[in-house]
Amino acid sequence: MTIAATLAACGSGEVTSGRGARALTIYTSLPREGLPSRQADAVAAGERQALADAGGRAGGRRVRLVELDSSAPGADTWDPGTVDANARRAASDPTAIAYIGELDFGASAISVPVTNAAGLLQVSPADGLTTLTVYDPGLPAEGPERYYPRRRRTFVRLVPADYLQARTLVAWARAGGAHSLAIVRDDRLSGRALADEAGAAAGRARMAVTTVVEARHGQADYSDVARGLVAHPAGAVIYTGLGGPSATAALTAIHAALPRARLYGSSGLSAGGVDVRGAAVLRTSPVLPADRYSPPARRVMSLLQAERGAPTSAEALYGYEAMRLVLRALDAAGEDSDERGAVVAQALRPRTVSLLIGSYSLTRTGDVAPARFGAYRQVGPRAELRGVRGPGGALANAR
Repeated sequence: MTIAATLAACGSGEVTSGRGARALTIYTSLPREGLPSRQADAVAAGERQALADAGGRAGGRRVRLVELDSSAPGADTWDPGTVDANARRAASDPTAIAYIGELDFGASAISVPVTNAAGLLQVSPADGLTTLTVYDPGLPAEGPERYYPRRRRTFVRLVPADYLQARTLVAWARAGGAHSLAIVRDDRLSGRALADEAGAAAGRARMAVTTVVEARHGQADYSDVARGLVAHPAGAVIYTGLGGPSATAALTAIHAALPRARLYGSSGLSAGGVDVRGAAVLRTSPVLPADRYSPPARRVMSLLQAERGAPTSAEALYGYEAMRLVLRALDAAGEDSDERGAVVAQALRPRTVSLLIGSYSLTRTGDVAPARFGAYRQVGPRAELRGVRGPGGALANAR
């Protein structure tokens, strides 16, 4: 399913520019239904704003944006068949020069092999699946090679690999005084993979993992999950699933059964949110509150708020920078901006970049460094930033 998304300012169809070539097309694949839809709307708004700020041009050519929905009707997250169709549509379009996606953890595992086979640059605003770029310490037999049939990287992302988020959560729990962990995952790919990585991180930190329990999405009752934790008590509980009503119900049951155990959660809780009354959930996210970013970033947020008539979440900055990374690669490619290989080479060139989301090094693997996560304390629906953390502990205090 697609969403109409050709910007009027960028023209439509085949227009001439530069050396008389057709306009270039950037595709974006985001879940417009389900738990991550709010973040997807913000990311899409940021992409559109970045292209508008560039005047709809890069590399001496006109550029258009085509938005594709990566979810299916009634689904609560991305749909594998839809993601595959989106990637194939982009790969088969001779005007396509880049693909921005995916937003959700693991969805890029479907699209990257397709875009890579076509030599098409792919930029993810938020997919932290570790094996897309490096070997997973929790699954050392699985590496990135399987995603790149061309044997050349074409993928870059703007968030750290999730094994680093797992290490950050474990380090935070240890700093809070926990000597043992229980891990609760949901039944999605993201929850299971991050649970494995949290277990590997705990072993690295010499913290005992007392149990790993699965809280399946959509259960009517989570008392069985709570009983499993009571039978194997730990000083802290790490939840690695997505947010939403199921996460709220599971964490509420866990808190009632283990009121003294600290609750930690991954960035997946941002999708759909979480509201555990009377209990603090300590969660990580690469996204900081809008007011923690630079004046240029706040300017973008203000423009989007004025345009949409409502506040926009800071995920918009990740969409803005994903688009800007593509546009900068087109500019750097110059007369070769219609050549996919030239654009990939410019986008994946190791360098230090100053982005609206911070100053980072882009590595040869397609990752950003250093790994930084906002550390939030959430009680009920309200979250407060308590600082910025990394795999080795606290990096800086919040202002």
